Amino acid sequence: MAGLAVEVEGLMETLKAFQGLERDLRKEANAELRTAARECATALILELKSAAAGSGVPVASRVAGSARVVSDRLPTVSIGGSRRVGARGAPAAVLVWGSEHGPRGEPNHFGVAPSGRGYWIAPTVERFGQSTALEMFKRAVVETMRRYRLI
Repeated sequence: MAGLAVEVEGLMETLKAFQGLERDLRKEANAELRTAARECATALILELKSAAAGSGVPVASRVAGSARVVSDRLPTVSIGGSRRVGARGAPAAVLVWGSEHGPRGEPNHFGVAPSGRGYWIAPTVERFGQSTALEMFKRAVVETMRRYRLI
């Protein structure tokens, strides 16, 4: 599935400021950023699982079970992969598109009508981008920058 992103103005430029730190300090600072990003991404996974359960798409909850946190300085989640979640053993990667958007045609194996907006991933990511969880991540970035005297 193509990536969905939440834009935070100036965040990439902010992260580039960490390149100016000495090597040892940069490793420590990046580790702190990864910890904050992991906490934020973990909260997103919980919301995705809840949204999948309430989406009305029968396979969505099983696909959501394949969600994992990707280690990065930004909150990143991966959904899909080779884990077999389908009723007939299909991997999550094959089912993620249909669980989010419904069928591409006939036959309809997903039990819902096609949706251009998305059933559970896009609405949850959009809502999450406006939540306090993302604000907490941004605060952690600022605190880390202060600690390392980047601001």
